Amino acid sequence: MMQLFKFDSLITPSIIKFMFYFGVACSALGALATIGSGIAVMQYQPMAAFAYIIVGLIVALIGVIMSRVFSELVLVLFMIRDELAWQRQEATNKSSK
Repeated sequence: MMQLFKFDSLITPSIIKFMFYFGVACSALGALATIGSGIAVMQYQPMAAFAYIIVGLIVALIGVIMSRVFSELVLVLFMIRDELAWQRQEATNKSSK
């Protein structure tokens, strides 16, 4: 528990996978809600219902892609941080010799 307050290690990279799946689930729920709205409107306005269903499919596709992109961006930021920390350590080792 004390490691949580020391900031010696990062916990965010371990949470990224959970956040990706959470984003996928949210986009799936949004898509299902939009498609459900389209089905509910179908008897009154068939063209609007068709548009709702198409938008629901687009929401699902773009939601999954954006969730993956944001997850990868966060991972890239942590990779850059690790690389910079390694370079700093190497520079410190060379200057101490």
